[in-house]
Amino acid sequence: MSIMCDVKDIDAFADVLVHKIPSAADSAKTRTITLLKPVFFPAPKDRPLQLERYQVALRVASDELHNVFNHTIHLDYSSDVFPTYAAYSFGEDDILLSMLSVSRDKIRAFVKKNIESEKGVLGVDVARINMSKRVAPTEMWKKYREKKYLFKPYNGYEEYDYTEQAALEGAFVRDV
Repeated sequence: MSIMCDVKDIDAFADVLVHKIPSAADSAKTRTITLLKPVFFPAPKDRPLQLERYQVALRVASDELHNVFNHTIHLDYSSDVFPTYAAYSFGEDDILLSMLSVSRDKIRAFVKKNIESEKGVLGVDVARINMSKRVAPTEMWKKYREKKYLFKPYNGYEEYDYTEQAALEGAFVRDV
């Protein structure tokens, strides 16, 4: 389960992380991933109907971090492989991307050609996200995302809340 929180005071939020989330989620282990300077992307209008969500985690040499992040968010994405958000992470991984694709093969080929070969990239992991549910109210999430778009939706692009699709569908039919 993933929970995303926009926090102004991480020390005040520590109590929630330590006491509330583990008991509510009935979890044996938690992992906190900090997303700094997130950038969201509108979706191509001509995107395929059946998309799978992936997390692409990058480990990057410190002196190339800005260059790799900038390169990654300005790639020429196609309608069958495109990002939903990117952020610095500074934990196990340095940059995290959430991407949608028509298949694992398509995303792996795209990542190999356009990201893994970039100077400073030390490693890349691609993992499929089977289910995602947004817990923030729709309007709050929309306003947050709008403030952090790399570019505003224009002709050929539209706002797209990928969590609504995944929450409604859950596991894909072929996975059941």
